[in-house]
Amino acid sequence: MLAIHISHDTLKYAQLVNFKGTPFIESLGKVSIKDGLQIPDTTNAEVIRALAEQIANIRNAAEFPDNKTHIVIDSDWFPLVIHQVDEALTGVDRDKFLKWRIDEMLENAVSQYSLVHQKLNESPEKEVEFLSVGIPLSFDDWLEKVFAPSELKVKNVLLEIQAIGDMLTASGLLDSEGGIQVVLENQEDNIYCHIYSDQEFSGLFHASLNWDYKITLDHVRGNLQLVNQVKDAIEKAIKGQHDPENVLTNLYYFSSTGDPAVLSNLEKYEHSCQSLNLVNHFNFRDPDFENIDEYAAVLGALSVEIQERFNED
Repeated sequence: MLAIHISHDTLKYAQLVNFKGTPFIESLGKVSIKDGLQIPDTTNAEVIRALAEQIANIRNAAEFPDNKTHIVIDSDWFPLVIHQVDEALTGVDRDKFLKWRIDEMLENAVSQYSLVHQKLNESPEKEVEFLSVGIPLSFDDWLEKVFAPSELKVKNVLLEIQAIGDMLTASGLLDSEGGIQVVLENQEDNIYCHIYSDQEFSGLFHASLNWDYKITLDHVRGNLQLVNQVKDAIEKAIKGQHDPENVLTNLYYFSSTGDPAVLSNLEKYEHSCQSLNLVNHFNFRDPDFENIDEYAAVLGALSVEIQERFNED
């Protein structure tokens, strides 16, 4: 089984193998995407051809026993919104309300998408939270063109937020009693953050990290109030200021290629910050592989496969 994570500037992949009944991650790797991807780029023939060639190279480089593949796509490839819906609203009326909310977001482009609604959780205020995602109608055709030349069969397509949530769940890192967890990545003066509240995805943001370690929000999805609380808490953490009233239960951070001072300050913020340390939660053929944590999304996609294949009893 192969998992491939398609992002703006890289293809990351991991291979799952069965060695005498034990799941092993056989290989990890990444390939840079020349010029970067514009989102969603589902009709650009040149981009499709370049991606197909790179995925063919990944397939040829990884020796795996079957051609089934999990695909992970960055969450901001798709319009995404979280709604709070009164629990009294059900059936057709609820569907109409959810469609109306995402119609507002997509404006005149709604006819170009199919809509998917997923129930998240119920709040004490008698509201139900739904995650709604718009999938471009051209997306299936795009997948076929990108992966068919390599004879890879796409078994599953996951958003990055779902893959990381699955990885946290499988690794026991999500707080089973609820609370707020954050997964943070710092790359070259940019912050990428996923927020989980009461074991459910609640928001994400992409932000710029300024010279004074202030965070400027560039892209936000989900609970805006919670996003701002988390942003403020992370600012305090990376400035090395201890805050006993921190909104975070746990803040996990990826291996960083950005400002080393940020990583250093996070490590000092020991009561609520910790590295993912995914090497402790998966069996790797090469456990000393550098920056394993940055492969969280593909490992999250494989964690579901591991549970299905190896946890039947």
